[in-house]
Amino acid sequence: MSRGAVIAGVGHSEFGRLPGLTPWQLETTAARAAVADAGLEPGDVDGLLTDPGPAQGILDGITPHFLRLGAQLGLDPDYAGSEILGGAGSVGIVGRAVLAVEAGLCSACLCVYGDSPLSQPAAFGYGRGDDAVFGFFGAVGMHALAARRHAHNYGTRPEQLGEVVLAARAHAALTPHALKRELLSMDDYLASKPVAEPLRALDCCMVSDGAAAVLVLSAERAARLERSTVRVLSQAQAHSLQTMGNGTHFDQLPAARSAPRLFERAGLEPSDVDLALLYDCFSIVLLMQLEDYGFCARGEAGSFVENGGIAPGGRLPVNTSGGLLAECYGGGMMHVIEAVRQLRGEAGERQVADASVALVSGHGLGMNTHTGLLLGADR
Repeated sequence: MSRGAVIAGVGHSEFGRLPGLTPWQLETTAARAAVADAGLEPGDVDGLLTDPGPAQGILDGITPHFLRLGAQLGLDPDYAGSEILGGAGSVGIVGRAVLAVEAGLCSACLCVYGDSPLSQPAAFGYGRGDDAVFGFFGAVGMHALAARRHAHNYGTRPEQLGEVVLAARAHAALTPHALKRELLSMDDYLASKPVAEPLRALDCCMVSDGAAAVLVLSAERAARLERSTVRVLSQAQAHSLQTMGNGTHFDQLPAARSAPRLFERAGLEPSDVDLALLYDCFSIVLLMQLEDYGFCARGEAGSFVENGGIAPGGRLPVNTSGGLLAECYGGGMMHVIEAVRQLRGEAGERQVADASVALVSGHGLGMNTHTGLLLGADR
């Protein structure tokens, strides 16, 4: 496994409520854009991995999603598959593509997320086992329990959750394609509707139709391109599958186990990270990851984000395109794409100066799955 792997192309469709476009059309658009971004043709692709998203994946069951999408793209790859890890899936398939390329199973692996949950009602509103009898539906209830636990343990205040939301909007204001570019005040945040206390509507990510794709190439093939690439420095995963059967499930994420391995494999420390693209399905998840990845001590994430700590110009730029809270819902693949654009120096007005190392994370299902990547500028 010494061939090396880089990210050579990225692309995405439009996002929003798109009832006139099927997930397959959106995914085809994103996939072709990523291949073209690398200066290649679809016929150059010999690997295909997909993250079907909630509506296509979880609700419709584990179906051969990659087969139908591959047929639409006209592919007959040497390596293919689909992976369902919830919000950790997109980062997970990019990591899996790296492994496949480094092992020589393929040399150009296309990773595609796509779905239309906004046009398919109840895509996120499914019950969770016997707890649904008591009104425990969807991801918001699960994460509200985590927010309650964090507040109980560390005194985390609503205003500190609000800082996450305000920072997302500040970043999105600099992102032309972001869906929520209007700035918010703390008063706006505190006046927003509670959904599952202590989480308000603004603490919850958007739901969007859309698709995004990343092309992973072997370093050998990438060396022949005129396009700049991004190095994959390391990856790590960890999973907590017992959910409420684990008494510490709401105290920390699986990231607390995978983060040390991620940095060790790259020979880096949290202080080496120039920007972080942290999965932000809910504001509390971002706070917990700041602690789990070692950017601050346990219980100090609330104070870390205060006074614009993760906003533009803050001590650690986080989700510089707006993330799931303000850019769009892209299953986690848009976090990867933003990292690539920043490391290429292509982020325009929101560009982080001299960005060399980016952390990207994915988090999914009932707080069960976590994936992470460290990416480096190829300079």
